[in-house]
Amino acid sequence: MDALEALYEKPPVSHHFHDRKVSISRANTLLLGPRGSGKTALMLEYLSTLEAGSFLYVDLHDLRLNLSTLSSSLEAFCHHYPITLLAVDNYSPALSLPEHVPLLLSTTDTTLRHKKLEVLWVDMLDFEEFIAFSKRTLSSEHLFNLYANHGRSPVSAMQEETPLLHHLQTTLKLELEEEQLVALFIKLALFQSRPLSLHHLYTTLKPTMKLSKDTLYSASALFQARGLLHLVPKYDAPKTPKKVYFNDFALKNALTFEKDFLRRFENIVFCELIKRRTEVFYTPRVDFYLPQTKEALACIPFLPPELILRRFSGMISHLKELGAHTLTVLSVGNEGGGEKEGVRCEILPFWEWALQN
Repeated sequence: MDALEALYEKPPVSHHFHDRKVSISRANTLLLGPRGSGKTALMLEYLSTLEAGSFLYVDLHDLRLNLSTLSSSLEAFCHHYPITLLAVDNYSPALSLPEHVPLLLSTTDTTLRHKKLEVLWVDMLDFEEFIAFSKRTLSSEHLFNLYANHGRSPVSAMQEETPLLHHLQTTLKLELEEEQLVALFIKLALFQSRPLSLHHLYTTLKPTMKLSKDTLYSASALFQARGLLHLVPKYDAPKTPKKVYFNDFALKNALTFEKDFLRRFENIVFCELIKRRTEVFYTPRVDFYLPQTKEALACIPFLPPELILRRFSGMISHLKELGAHTLTVLSVGNEGGGEKEGVRCEILPFWEWALQN
């Protein structure tokens, strides 16, 4: 029990905590979210509110710990000491948990559930949280430029430009571990905000990579389960290729030399839609369609309002078919609006839209 005693006697301390839009309000909570989203910070902040000696914090990524030894000794340790909460960071189902001790668990496996625990989703920063983390007194447009380059990680928000590339690459390697998984993720990065058929990708990669179809499909499922990747279906066409979006839109620039701001901007908008926890689709004419609220969105960062309205006129019949009464066009600085045949077009700068949603 030496390792557990050392952890119990000197638990980690929460430093420089920044408030988030989510927080832990009670024990018996399971924190789900991608690596680097801030789950550990939330966990340590919650533990800092508890009485000293009433909890045990264990990080399964701590190389000093042995999973088998932990499983066999945790229950006895928790009964021997006055522990009213066991917190396990980077939890794995391979760990045997005590039966009658309240739990606080965190994991990057977003498919994991525990019958006794309430799920708390901890995603990366949205634009409003990024502003709070960066603590820079700048214009909204300048803050957006920083967000577009730094991405959604709480660590990235506070970093300078130079170490950012290394941080993003290192985080991905730590999460995926296997070289082949990293290589496949880099291939997927080239399809940011584009429709992609996994079968087509398999036939493209097979001549140059030792790869089976099962391996590719399993890798895609793993990327989604870890919260790294989202595949968005086409509306009313579930069998057609899905669009590829990354949970941290800055990853592509850290993995390839290919630059495409239009695709990154679309991914940035998608990441703001994630927090709504609702179904999102794409259609042949709009980038995003949310059927529950009948919202249609288009990402057109640089086109002047008059040309956007001209394009809008050609979309009226499609918008009516969807039942959308308004098309929201997101831009980088432009704004305006118009109406035709009872359908409204609103042109907004991204930052204005993001801060009001």
